[in-house]
Amino acid sequence: MNAYPDNISWAEVDEKGNLISYSSIPMPELASGNSDKREYFRWQYVHEIVKIAKEKRKAIVIEKLDIKNKGEKGDFSGKKSRRIRHNFSYKSLLKKIKILAKKEGIEVIEVNPSYTSIIGMLKYAPQYMITKDIAAAYVIARRGLGREEKIPDNYIKFLNALTIDELEELKKHVKKTVRNKQLKKKHLKEINKAIEILQSLESEPGKVLKLLDGTSFSAHDFWQVLKAAVVTPLSPEKVPRDFSALKKLLIQGKWGDP
Repeated sequence: MNAYPDNISWAEVDEKGNLISYSSIPMPELASGNSDKREYFRWQYVHEIVKIAKEKRKAIVIEKLDIKNKGEKGDFSGKKSRRIRHNFSYKSLLKKIKILAKKEGIEVIEVNPSYTSIIGMLKYAPQYMITKDIAAAYVIARRGLGREEKIPDNYIKFLNALTIDELEELKKHVKKTVRNKQLKKKHLKEINKAIEILQSLESEPGKVLKLLDGTSFSAHDFWQVLKAAVVTPLSPEKVPRDFSALKKLLIQGKWGDP
């Protein structure tokens, strides 16, 4: 499961990590009201999640609360790790799930939250036409089975063809179109990181296919490059809700205008 301020998204998988079912539970009551009211509704939502797990006879996979790297790595440079540590409501939900699940005899598996959002939006949101929140929940569920997320072949081909000049053009586009200063700063930081990674590889043929064995970069770095290169152009002003435009690249290897 994957919790955000306004909803809990969950995804059910089989023993091989295939998606079976999914849904989201809106949590409007947690946005306002006094602390007692919010606490009451937190328990209501937790009971709903545990009930679903019990009916499906499945374990619950949640994000690990104790993140030792203190946000140095992860979604959006540790954004998710910091959110888990500092968002009281989120931590409270996860703790309550552990308490109630134990009482009901349901196993709770905790996994590292790093990159679940980025991988979900790039790999599974376009593939299954699901929301980015449900897609992240699916990655979390698969991670609970010990599944690793490989970069799809067409994404690797795209990364191998991606040039520094294209990213420099994207920087110009962001500077010209994005009005929000903080968002602009965030986009430019991500693009500069992508450029740094490509610069370190420009002399290597089939650079991404090797996944940089023997270098300081990992597959996670390439997910970040992908996000900067394909998600940012889709909606520079905000994170897009519709990732269907990525399906053509993911399935057919085609990107941009025909």
